[in-house]
Amino acid sequence: MGRNRQPRNRTVVAALVLLAVAVCAGAAAPARAAVPVKSIWWDVLGPTTADDRWVDVARGPDGSLYAAGDFAFDPFGTTTDVMVAKFSADDAAASHLLQSDEIDVSSQNVSDLAQAMAVDGSGALIVVGTTQTATGSAWFVAKWNPDLTGRPWTKLFAASPLQQWNADAWDVACTPAGDVVVCGTTQTAASTSKGVPASLVVRKLSGATGDVIWKNGYAGPKGSYNQGTAVALDAAGNVYCTGYGTNAKGDSDILVAKFRGSDGSRRWVRRIDGPRHRADEAADIAVRGTAVYVTGGEYVNARTRDAVVARYTATGRRPWVRTWREKAGTVEYPAALTTDGRGNVVVVGEGVNVPIVTREHAFVLKYSGAGLQRWRRIAYDSVSHMAAWDDVLCDSVGDIWTGGHMVVAGSASYLMARYSPTGAKVWSSQWKGFDGLGGDCAALCFANGGVFTAGKITTTAGGGDAAAIKYER
Repeated sequence: MGRNRQPRNRTVVAALVLLAVAVCAGAAAPARAAVPVKSIWWDVLGPTTADDRWVDVARGPDGSLYAAGDFAFDPFGTTTDVMVAKFSADDAAASHLLQSDEIDVSSQNVSDLAQAMAVDGSGALIVVGTTQTATGSAWFVAKWNPDLTGRPWTKLFAASPLQQWNADAWDVACTPAGDVVVCGTTQTAASTSKGVPASLVVRKLSGATGDVIWKNGYAGPKGSYNQGTAVALDAAGNVYCTGYGTNAKGDSDILVAKFRGSDGSRRWVRRIDGPRHRADEAADIAVRGTAVYVTGGEYVNARTRDAVVARYTATGRRPWVRTWREKAGTVEYPAALTTDGRGNVVVVGEGVNVPIVTREHAFVLKYSGAGLQRWRRIAYDSVSHMAAWDDVLCDSVGDIWTGGHMVVAGSASYLMARYSPTGAKVWSSQWKGFDGLGGDCAALCFANGGVFTAGKITTTAGGGDAAAIKYER
């Protein structure tokens, strides 16, 4: 165990972001790679020479933009802290970076990894993830004030009182009242030769104090492993969680569960077990009205994996489930989904051509609310390309924005694209970062007059810098 280290305040980063401040102030950028195409402004945060990254973004009620991620104190990433930043909604601001802060969650100088974030109605920021314990891991949930100058509370939830097992938080959502809903997994017994028994777990916390209002979950068959991957709320505050869990035969199924928002009572659990009964896992969930959409993947064989998209009703009935793959011998990995104002659902991700593992394609799938595939788009599919979409947005008129990364002949790019409702690519932007070494867009949210994105760019120092870019719409 490393030495104790109290969380440092936000000033630790300020002296290390001169490049970002200079760029946002309009100063001439270094003579490096070109700036991102279609970008309005950008900001680069590099508190260490190791790997610094943003993993999620959100828009506050006043239009302010937030990013959350983590940074490593060593090249191997074994000692990391969580960091957050607030950016101005004003495109003409002299410096778009308004405030930043970071936290050593357990004050033990160990690995703290951010997984997801949300902003409540007051503009307060909630970040969830995982922190190491003496012999395992624990959930953390941390709340920041809207200006990031203070943290009202930070909560840790270990798998056992002795903190000897693993627990991981994966996603978060905020209710209109400001309470916090978190989903993840918690180990429930000692590991056996058959694996690690664990439950899908959902907690609802008081936004004011961080205290647990209720806790519930799903354990599956005895000795099975169950994980909550993503969470969404409906207008009544009911909680929907998706993930995966092993069944009695030992292979995993996609899980979809509903919990009553007021008391956490479990209303139903549904499983998707592919026809070949192999490993099925969920990636994301979205709720629009009474429709619940989930996406994931199911293996056909060792070299073929189908993308899965399904719709459920509020009562747990499944009107349809669809599968797709680009062709035989591809392994599809859906990453995110969203809905538009016309009842359509859009799924993005990446596919790998097996056995040519250096060849990947980024895909966009659009389905109607009735399960009819409207169109599909395959991007950057060639022997020399490796590409993936990691997040997606869709507005009320059906325009689609998606972000991720692309590698061509060993050279990576921070990737962003816009599609029309009919699937025509309106524009795309590939940015290799200031050092020309590449990057990756991890998350998107709508911003005033544009789309705010965040991820990382690779630097000559050997690690990565956290990069935030606002693109025009």
